[in-house]
This record gives sequence, C-alpha cells and structure tokens, in this order.
Amino acid sequence: MVDWFFATLKQYPEIAIFLTLAIGYYFGKFTFKGIGLGSVTATLLAGVLIGQIGITVAQPLKATVFLMFLFAVGYAVGPQFVRGVAKDGVPQAIYTVIQCVLSLLVPVGIAKFAGYDMGYAAGLYSGSQTISAAMGLSTDAINRLGVPVDQAKALIDSMPVAYAVSYMFGTMGSAVVIAVLGPKLLGINLEAACKDYAQKQGGVKELGGPGTAWRRWEARAYRVAAGGRAVGLAVGDAEGMVPDARVFVQRIRRNGAIEEATMDTILQGGDIVAVAGARDVLVNVLGAHAEEVEDRELLAMPVEGIDVLVTNKAIDGKTLVDLVQMPETRGVFLRRIVRGATATAIPILPTTTIQRGDLFTIGGRTEDVTRATKLLGVADRATDITDMAFVGAAIVIGALVGSLVLKVSGVPLTLSTAGGALIAGIIGGWLRSVRPSLSRRRRSGS
Repeated sequence: MVDWFFATLKQYPEIAIFLTLAIGYYFGKFTFKGIGLGSVTATLLAGVLIGQIGITVAQPLKATVFLMFLFAVGYAVGPQFVRGVAKDGVPQAIYTVIQCVLSLLVPVGIAKFAGYDMGYAAGLYSGSQTISAAMGLSTDAINRLGVPVDQAKALIDSMPVAYAVSYMFGTMGSAVVIAVLGPKLLGINLEAACKDYAQKQGGVKELGGPGTAWRRWEARAYRVAAGGRAVGLAVGDAEGMVPDARVFVQRIRRNGAIEEATMDTILQGGDIVAVAGARDVLVNVLGAHAEEVEDRELLAMPVEGIDVLVTNKAIDGKTLVDLVQMPETRGVFLRRIVRGATATAIPILPTTTIQRGDLFTIGGRTEDVTRATKLLGVADRATDITDMAFVGAAIVIGALVGSLVLKVSGVPLTLSTAGGALIAGIIGGWLRSVRPSLSRRRRSGS
C-alpha cells in the first residue's frame, strides 16, 4: 500500500502538491504560547518531507507559479512601497544597502564555514531573509554558470531544502526576538504596552456590524416641536446644535408630503424629520429633547454601504477632520479604513491621515455615498473577475526586462525573471491606486 501511494505521487505530482498544501495549512494553524509555524513555513516543511520520496515537478509549472506569486506580492505592496520611497527615499536607500550587505555576508560566511555548496548557500540566504525572489535569481545565476546539466540540477534542487529549514528560523527567530528577548532588553511588558497603545490610538474592537443586531449608525424620525429651538433654522444650522457629533437631517415630512432636505431647508414646527447619526447620539441627545415618531415611509430611504478605493491625489495626506468638513462628505459615515497588503485596520480618529490606496468602507443614503465616492476615488465593489489581460501583460513585460543581462567588468548582473515580475507587481499595484481603471483585483464582499 505504501509503495503504491508513493508511486502514485511520483506519477501524479499534482496530487503531491495538494497533499503538501493540505498538511501545511492544517498544521500551520497550531500555536504554542502564541508562537506557531504559520501556513507558509508549515507548507514548506511539508513539501521538503514529501519531496524526500523523489517527486519531480515540471520546471515550467514551478516557474509559472513562482512568477505569479511574486507578482501578487509586489502588487499588494505597490502603493505603500512607492509612497515610502517618495517620502523618505534617501534614508530608506541607505538602510537598504546596509541591510543587503549584512544579509549577504552572514549567510555566505556560514556557508563557507559549514562547507555548503552554492545551492545550499543560496537557499540559506533566501530562507533566512524570507526573500522568495532570491531563489529565482539564484536559479537563473546557476543556469548561466555553464556547469554540466546534472550538476546545475543538483544545485537547484538543494536550494528549496535549505530555504525551507532556514525560513522557519527566519520567521520564528524574528518572532522570538521581538516577543521574548526584545521586551526584556527594553524592560517593558509587551502585552501591557500593546494594550495601552491600542487604547490611546483608538484601536479597540468595534462592536456591531454584519451578523449582529446592534448598529452604530442608524436613522430615526423626530417631530419638530412648535416653538422649539430648531424652528426657523436652516437644516445646516440645526445639525450644528448637536455638539461634537455628526447628525444629518435627510428627509422631511411636511403637511403629509415627503421632501429631501438640503442644507438651506428651513425647519418649521410640526415637521417630521429623518435624522441619521450615531445610535447613542440619537437615543441620548435627540431622544431626550424631541418626540420620536414611527414613520416607516419617511425612513424608507435608499441606503448603501460600499468599499471605496482612495485614488484622489487631492485627498492624499489630509486628515479625517479635513475630510468631514468637505460638503461632499455630508450624510456619509465612515465605518472602516483598511491599509496595506495585510489589510491592516486603521483607527478612525480625527487626526488619522488618509493615504492613496486606502480602502474606506462608507455608508449612507445612496446619493450621498455616490457623491462622496467621486470625491475619494472609485467604488471597489466585490467581484470574482480578475483582469488577466493586465496581469498577464505586466508579468510578461516585467519578466522580459528581468531577463536582460548587463555585464560589468565581466560580471553578469540581472534582475532575473523573478525579480522583474516582482517589480512589475509593485508598479502595477501603484498604478492601480492612482488609475484603478487599469485593472480589477479579485476581492470578497465586505
């Protein structure tokens, strides 16, 4: 039975690939005291173990998947990478040079001391720095050495083994240093410091949302009392009577008829107004001074909640305080900000700075949301369609540029097809943040 199983995996390597993924993702989810291998490292180790039975995966398949992986990595970090280089380019360039020199010298020294060949040395370097692109570059370099085919294959086959083993220490070692040794050296309680930082920065978990009955933002109907403070005021002035809160009069029932409210609409005694705002404000502030009315027709406003990709250069760098003062954002509520390749949730604070490439989740009346979307950028609606024309063209161009070889004093210098695909992804991701019509990325619904 075992022999048959191994023979089948050798004959159908695609089965071995999915077996590796299944084992890696299953064991990668386990942790011990908050530290675990993670799905990537666990999958690498599973691949090394399964590969010991002598499974051969076709080179075109490996190269194709690897190029797509690197392009996706670059595409995800493109906006933040370009922003970082443009803002602090010189210091980052100096730091990069120092980091690259140290990262190269240490593995080379270890490889020479241990007697590793070039394949193991390249894998050690790539894994210890968790730089997948280095494996593609090393593969191209080995293929250009002019050594016999069998020797080149042996060198290339040894790279993934060293990469998988050293990758585990590259990731887990960093976690141990940061989580265990670092706080002890600095004399701080990391858990308490993180909680304090999250509290100060507003990084607390938001209650409510999909799947719960409670809603932070909602609309309610109130009757304007005859002789009340709001009588005779324009809607914009009446909204300003509620301090430190964003409330909006959106519709009015007057003499039985419903009309849309504008900033200049004058309120009259007996009007029934549909007011949108934070639930606690509507209940505790307005509810304590105004008569709430059940008016299903008045409150049956078309509303929408969508994700908006921030692409407007005029918005880049502004704070949320600046944003709420713009007339285009009237009646719109910000529910979430997501930034970067890891989809980091950014605290919604008055001083939060907006960056191009941020993903805003906003809600409100359909007309208000449409107006705010035009100000911010473009609606990033959920889709299951990937623009393969853009992806394919970008990978082709990047790989072609990366395949070029420049000889300096007889030493061949090249980005390699892998490095070219990575750079193409970075440029493509940045272009998407400023020209979203060029591509559509696959996303799940919000």
